[in-house]
Amino acid sequence: MAGWSAGMARGLGWREGCRLEVQARSSSEVRGAAAVKLAFIHKAYGVFGGTERVLESLTRQLAERGHEIDVYAGWVDPRFGRSRFARFKKLWVVGPFPVLRSLALFLSSTLRVRRGRYDVVVHFGRTGPLDVYRCGGGCHRVWFELLLASAGGWFSRLWLRMSLQHRFVLWHERRALSSGGLIVAPSEQARRDLVAVYGEAAERVRVLPNGVDLNRFHPKLRTLFFEEQRQQLHILPEETLVVFVASDFWRKGLDRLLVAMEYVAQEVRDLRLLVVGEDRRRDSYDRMAESHGLRGKVGFAGEVDSPERIYAVADLLVLPTRYDPFANVTIEALACGLPVVTTRCNGAAEGLAEGDALALVDSTDSPEQLVAAMGRMLEGTSQARRREAARELAESLSEESAVDRWERLLARIEEG
Repeated sequence: MAGWSAGMARGLGWREGCRLEVQARSSSEVRGAAAVKLAFIHKAYGVFGGTERVLESLTRQLAERGHEIDVYAGWVDPRFGRSRFARFKKLWVVGPFPVLRSLALFLSSTLRVRRGRYDVVVHFGRTGPLDVYRCGGGCHRVWFELLLASAGGWFSRLWLRMSLQHRFVLWHERRALSSGGLIVAPSEQARRDLVAVYGEAAERVRVLPNGVDLNRFHPKLRTLFFEEQRQQLHILPEETLVVFVASDFWRKGLDRLLVAMEYVAQEVRDLRLLVVGEDRRRDSYDRMAESHGLRGKVGFAGEVDSPERIYAVADLLVLPTRYDPFANVTIEALACGLPVVTTRCNGAAEGLAEGDALALVDSTDSPEQLVAAMGRMLEGTSQARRREAARELAESLSEESAVDRWERLLARIEEG
């Protein structure tokens, strides 16, 4: 297992696919909206992670439409250092423990942004709020209760309840919902959770679904890169490749997928699983794969910043997530023509029709539904139809339409 992962890491040396330079247009070219001065705040700015890719896309496209963009972040990908579409301002984020880093980010952003004069300030994390708070992670109270319910015993539950990091996040969530600012959620699922927990305080929540770059994530990539990428990943053309793309493996359900893989591998010959993303408990999942008879069938690629090339060579994306307000990998995979199996706890699947390209299962640790859905999606006789259907689903969630919704919302806020 380690050999495949090590060889794969060498094969995944590419670091391209990210458009870093754009030229801002004059305010007269903005789509019917006056140019505004905007500040965006997040702990990190780059192309790793779903929230980071959403933020990069939004700020880049708003700059292209003539808006003035400042980005405050604790860490900025060095490749953006000379980009002209935004001014990047460093936040002070230090500390040996997560709660100290979170607190430092909160205080640093609060103090620095006050010195700027902005029409609208948008917080992409627990750094405010002032004008807009985007709760991309959904309702933390709901997630925290799920963690408590899944804890192994009274000591684990006590440890969670005493966690300073969880206490800070829950405090910030309550503060955000009671501040009077606007709350943006990425899905109806996230909005429902917030309303269920916080009642009238959550009535200000607006749903702005994420979009996908339909040019970057495109079925044509399979034709362009299939042979080359499979060779770099040490996967034969005739092998069936399932991919899991996420960090925080337990929340996203990697353990569930490994259990299901044991059964699916008995029916589908030459089945492989590629895990893309990082988790500090990766070694335990490697051992879990071996315990389920998957030695040599599971590889770990780590983080990549061109996930479209992974989708291009895969046959199925499986994400049996326990809680996910909007898993961007869902619509990225569909845009590349890759069928998806995920749970009904994935807000990105809301409003998308189940069928040839999308299978939804209940969020359960029992493998029966997941095994059946994977087997159905991997039937070789209908793969071409499934890929066409996947692309059709994604075309209703373009990146441009998502930015349009954000631009209209920000304009209304700026107008008061």
